[in-house]
Amino acid sequence: MSEPTCTIKRLDESVINKIAAGEIIIQPANALKEMLENSIDARATMIEILVKDGGLKLLQITDNGHGISKIDLPLLCERFATSKLSKFEDLESIATYGFRGEALASISHISRLSVITKQPNSKLAYKAYYMNGQLCSSNFKSSNTNVEPKPIAGKDGTQIIVEDLFYNIPSRLRGLKSKSDEFAKILDIVGRYAIHCDNVGFSCKKYGDPLQQVNTRPQMPIKERIRVVYGSAIANELLEIDGISNDELGLVKVSGVMTNANYNNKKKIQPIIFINHRLVTCEPLKRAINAVFLYFLPKGSHSFYYLSLEIKPENLDVNVHPTKREVRFLNEDEIIDTIVSEIHTKLSSVDTSRKFKTQSVITKRRNSDEELEEHQLPKTLQPSLKKYRQENKMVRVDASQSKLSSFMQQQPSQNYHDVMRKEFEYYSSLIIEDDTINTEQDIPEENEKEEAEGELPVESNSILESPSKLEMKIETNHSRKQVQVNLDSIALLKNDLTLIIDKPLTNIFNNAVYVGIVDPWKRLCCFQYDVKLFLCDYAAMLLEFYYQIGLHEFCNFGEIEFDEPIKLIDILQPLYDKNEDLIPMEKVIDAIFHMKDMFKEYFQIVIDDDKQLTTLPMLLVGVEPDFNKLPYLIYRLGTKINYGDEKDCLRGVLRQIALFYLPEPTNDEIKNNTFEKQLESILFPEIKRQFLAPKNLLRDVIQIADLPGLYRVFERC
Repeated sequence: MSEPTCTIKRLDESVINKIAAGEIIIQPANALKEMLENSIDARATMIEILVKDGGLKLLQITDNGHGISKIDLPLLCERFATSKLSKFEDLESIATYGFRGEALASISHISRLSVITKQPNSKLAYKAYYMNGQLCSSNFKSSNTNVEPKPIAGKDGTQIIVEDLFYNIPSRLRGLKSKSDEFAKILDIVGRYAIHCDNVGFSCKKYGDPLQQVNTRPQMPIKERIRVVYGSAIANELLEIDGISNDELGLVKVSGVMTNANYNNKKKIQPIIFINHRLVTCEPLKRAINAVFLYFLPKGSHSFYYLSLEIKPENLDVNVHPTKREVRFLNEDEIIDTIVSEIHTKLSSVDTSRKFKTQSVITKRRNSDEELEEHQLPKTLQPSLKKYRQENKMVRVDASQSKLSSFMQQQPSQNYHDVMRKEFEYYSSLIIEDDTINTEQDIPEENEKEEAEGELPVESNSILESPSKLEMKIETNHSRKQVQVNLDSIALLKNDLTLIIDKPLTNIFNNAVYVGIVDPWKRLCCFQYDVKLFLCDYAAMLLEFYYQIGLHEFCNFGEIEFDEPIKLIDILQPLYDKNEDLIPMEKVIDAIFHMKDMFKEYFQIVIDDDKQLTTLPMLLVGVEPDFNKLPYLIYRLGTKINYGDEKDCLRGVLRQIALFYLPEPTNDEIKNNTFEKQLESILFPEIKRQFLAPKNLLRDVIQIADLPGLYRVFERC
């Protein structure tokens, strides 16, 4: 009789690690959560996330934390290696997110993982590659020789790059949802941490997408963080929860926000619950709070709330779930009752009246100073579902309804002073607290005197139109070598830009079809989106567009070269001939000349040692600035720029260049035809390709017709 064979065998270590990794990292969002928590533990104040194909092809997280020491890198992805725990008893007072040393180890077993890190006191950054928890070569192949981290140039902090997630577990790949669904889960995780971590800024975007899907700043108020993540509908109806504590129960503090009785949504939004700064799901607490809202909301409606509970660490068990989604704490029922009671009191105290939104018919264009409430896109601009053609509504029979002619009322021609004042007021409300940094004499006051005296617009007296002053030839050069820009101020300006973007309006511009200029004096143009026709103030649009080009092409402008240099004194003289109350010309020229090296390096505004202008920046090939405005550009560069602050200085100069490129209304048909061709063939295609529409541009865009009935509208007009 043969001996029985052993059927129980030890699993290979690689199999064990893959099984363990599969329990912890079940989708890309889990991997991101673990890396996010590591970055927060590293005391980062800014975390940037880049995602490709839902995180399966690329999941990159960059922070500015304290980094990782070179000597710690060999143990970084080894299981049960951690700097946050030394003995089991430490769990009773754990205050960090990570403590088991399994996250990066698990990720390294199911992906190709690389790390770039630098500590503040280190002269170099180091890059390391990991496979199966161990250091490996850059081609992600095992090596018998010792592999050392590679020294490279880098900035303070850590960057973790996860590529080809689940490449060696095809069953897990097949079980995942679509790439868009996985990206939505990632956004959900980032949004929740962005709301909770007020001392950390978060940004998240798809690979190759210019728009940030989530973008928050450190120390941003919680209401604004919720507005960024979930929208204004929730942010406008929030109640604060604060001051809940009970020492006897071990409850240190409860804080958060919730929507009031005026907000209800048919779509359920998962609540955000943090316990000791750890994102968890606490089903007993959720059920209790939802039961309270049943008394205040219509049937089938849902609320939104965010809670942060701080419980004594010794009363909390965080080691009950592989992904740390669940926790256990003492006096659970009593603590939940305390929180629910306070929420019920809050809702009862404000439930005295209900607000209901109504919509009125807009029969005329908004005034220029009238702002849309909460900067929200009107329903007429929202991309909508397909509407069926209603034959009975093809003809306009109500005289109160808007006609195209209502937007075509004649207005007096404006010279540059009026335009300049209007545009700077517009942008001061956008993102610039004080665009005119110096409070000395401003040019627009000159315009009032000119109008009183009945003189011609200044542009007719421009130095560039006066043969007695100067004749010149202009040459362009756009073949300069590209320069990499690493200025923090430029990065901050780009970040400021993302915070004011209106995504629905940007989508409209990116998919619009240009129709033509409607009124050159009011600077109105028409474009089509879907089945809708829109009227737009192209001056406001181009001013923002030119600023964005200047910001993204910073230090890499083309050149407009003059055949003969122009003396700054000759450029400014026409202004001083008309107004003697301006800032002394010598002071203006000295201020510009003092910064000539900066102008040359950053903006391609070249001024030689004889105080002569030789070169100007070219923003787009085929588009020239309005040279009639050159005196105003030079004057404002010398008087309206805060050279003491780098960010304000660069922003101010870029705004002035944008104004310089903005065309002015004119009776010259040749100039008008030339500009219209530029707008159609050069400017509008570029706007479709890269323009990011700010929220304040909503006031300058209005829908005028639906295309199915457009022929009737034009017939009646």
